[in-house]
Amino acid sequence: MLFKKITLAQTAQKPISSPEQPLALMGSPVYILGNTPIACFLAAKFTTSGIRTIILAGEKDNTSLSTNGITIKEDYQLQKLHCRLETAVWQKEDPQMVIIATTPTLLKSNLLSLTKSKLKNVPIISFTPAKDENLISDILGCPVTKAYYEGWLKSGSQQITVYGQAPKITLCAETSSYNYQAFSELAQKANIELQNCSLDTLAFWNSFCIYAPCSLMTAASGKNIFEITKNKALREQLLSCLQEISLLPPKTLPPYNPDELLKQIFNIPSQYNFPLAEQIQNSQAGDLDFLSSIIQQAAFEHKCQLPTINLLLKDLYEQILKDQSS
Repeated sequence: MLFKKITLAQTAQKPISSPEQPLALMGSPVYILGNTPIACFLAAKFTTSGIRTIILAGEKDNTSLSTNGITIKEDYQLQKLHCRLETAVWQKEDPQMVIIATTPTLLKSNLLSLTKSKLKNVPIISFTPAKDENLISDILGCPVTKAYYEGWLKSGSQQITVYGQAPKITLCAETSSYNYQAFSELAQKANIELQNCSLDTLAFWNSFCIYAPCSLMTAASGKNIFEITKNKALREQLLSCLQEISLLPPKTLPPYNPDELLKQIFNIPSQYNFPLAEQIQNSQAGDLDFLSSIIQQAAFEHKCQLPTINLLLKDLYEQILKDQSS
């Protein structure tokens, strides 16, 4: 029997697993810098699509990713991808593209893994936010195109879970630009939806106005965003955060409506946990320093008061100091 009829009920019972993918891919590689969920997600999607990809994730993670591999569980497709990744400690080859997807706190040190002399005329895409928007281009000596992942990823034991609907990536470039065309070709092969936003500042604040309040609230309360929205007192506190965060974007951008931001938050998958909560539990500042620096600088520029957000920041820093001293 060559074909077997598969019903929807059957596919819902057990996710489809793809076969292990070989590493014998040829050609100039895509280098991905970082060990974050988005770094591992892109590396696995590209590798399983036949795109040679090398991840620079640090010695410990490199060993795990190359030996044990990584599994990508895509809920929206009822699919699991598993592959072993090609890894390296530093960039040895001339790349077809470099993707920066490390954490803000490790950005400067991780950039040392790249070889500046091999980056001329190479598209460089960065998913890593930085307080100084020119930091990466100043260090590498070449232009950088910013990108944002429009979805929800969670890392577990050698697994990345993709929650919600099919994810999108926003690239801050004109669709006719070389960097957009180069990334679009890779995204198409990997079955990743791509969209553009020609204004970097707009893309940043669209992301930050959701990510910052949710990160602070979940870390301070010890609850996920679903639990917060179902609790009247916490939901009102979240709305206060959204009202304050909407004061911070540049006046050149369209105004942000707190109620509309709250509607977007209601669409966040209930299983998703923001990284800052786990970082605080481990007595690590993690994203907190980055979030705080952006918020305080914007508040100073706009001369606005942020009582709810400042109280959350104060409580979280005090919690970290208390845990570290005990």
